[in-house]
Amino acid sequence: MIDIYDLLEPQIANPRKTGIFSDLDGTLSEIAPTPDDAIITDEMRSIIKRLAGKYAVVSIVSGRDSNEAKKVVGLDDIIYIGNHGLEWLDDGKQFYVPEAFDFYGLASNLAVELTAILDGFDLVVEKKKLGVAIHYRQAQDKKLAKISIKQSIKPFLEKYPLKSLEGRYVIELKPDLNVNKGKAVTVVALRKGLERALYLGDDMTDVDAFRAFKALRNEGRVETVSIAVASDEAEPSIIGEADYVVQNVGEVQDLLNWLAK
Repeated sequence: MIDIYDLLEPQIANPRKTGIFSDLDGTLSEIAPTPDDAIITDEMRSIIKRLAGKYAVVSIVSGRDSNEAKKVVGLDDIIYIGNHGLEWLDDGKQFYVPEAFDFYGLASNLAVELTAILDGFDLVVEKKKLGVAIHYRQAQDKKLAKISIKQSIKPFLEKYPLKSLEGRYVIELKPDLNVNKGKAVTVVALRKGLERALYLGDDMTDVDAFRAFKALRNEGRVETVSIAVASDEAEPSIIGEADYVVQNVGEVQDLLNWLAK
């Protein structure tokens, strides 16, 4: 941890040119049995609020809908990037990637059909603005549940311009667009004129952000640091693509608290 703190000294020295980007579930909050059960602690919320008052940009980057991420965090004055970059909330205003509008409304039908098809499994079908996430964390036989989900979504992948995305005991159907967390944080960092930026994440979708940050650094455009949050469920590439690793949400909180001082 000493090396991380030493590396982040420039962020503290010049916070008004620095951005802090973070995934939500598994990074700022402990992984919960279902999306509705997720919370962040009052202490973590207080830290994020202090960060927002100090740094040029504080952004939550989530697979959730941006408004759902905001409900969990409960703070204004930060940017909520939702649906892996397809839409976001900034200064109380909702924005979408233009191409995403073609998919608006599709999620409701997908959720109804998939719920009926997968009835009998202990799953949570989460309807989003622009897709559907099927959570199988609570399934007794997770391997069988994953196989069944993959089989069930095949017809939808063939019928609609959708793609599947896998995370920690979740498989998601989302628009087949060239948009991800990495592209989203790159746009924000450059539009806001950031000189330095930090990204924290724990899942496969955060790897896109790690790689984007590495590209910004290699191109000399923004000084970046990416930090992975380790877990027993983490794929090796999550750890391998990050610059540094912390062991759990508690260590994330300690690090952010230090940055907020």
